[in-house]
Amino acid sequence: MGAFDKSICDCCVCPMQCILEDLIGVENLNIETPVSNIPTIITGVKDFIVSTNNGEFPICQITHVCIEDPSNTITTRIISALKPKKNSRGKCACCEDPMTNLLKFKIGNTFRIELIAAQVSFTDQILGVGEGVVVGAAPPFLDIFLTCSITRITPLTQQKINDPSRTSKRTTPPPAT
Repeated sequence: MGAFDKSICDCCVCPMQCILEDLIGVENLNIETPVSNIPTIITGVKDFIVSTNNGEFPICQITHVCIEDPSNTITTRIISALKPKKNSRGKCACCEDPMTNLLKFKIGNTFRIELIAAQVSFTDQILGVGEGVVVGAAPPFLDIFLTCSITRITPLTQQKINDPSRTSKRTTPPPAT
């Protein structure tokens, strides 16, 4: 990540830039922003801008990247490119950090994921979580989400908190209301 340390972009833009650099030239890729979903090929990534055969995108506006039918090599490269979680300040501490902290313990589970301004939700098994970035799979697709663009997750393969069959670990009764 180099020169990005301690900037406002550390939480998701810098980690996403590192991942996008690994996707230069990859076919069958879509870049989603709050207003569009563009099938494209990345031709370059520099200074928080991703250049494609369909125009340039500021990385801070990308909510989701989808790769259709990725090779195992691409999937491995993406997961290994995830930056480790670190403590953040400002917007990251209240927006990105809590979702990243929650999802890093959910790897292997499947969730319905909703994003800012997305017209559809995604149902993905979480493969990896890093600083500001979540990688999921819904074969034949590999999905890469900016954590700060996630508006809701709904677990599909783990016990839900309000599941009445789930045993409580509470040692004292709840307060009377």
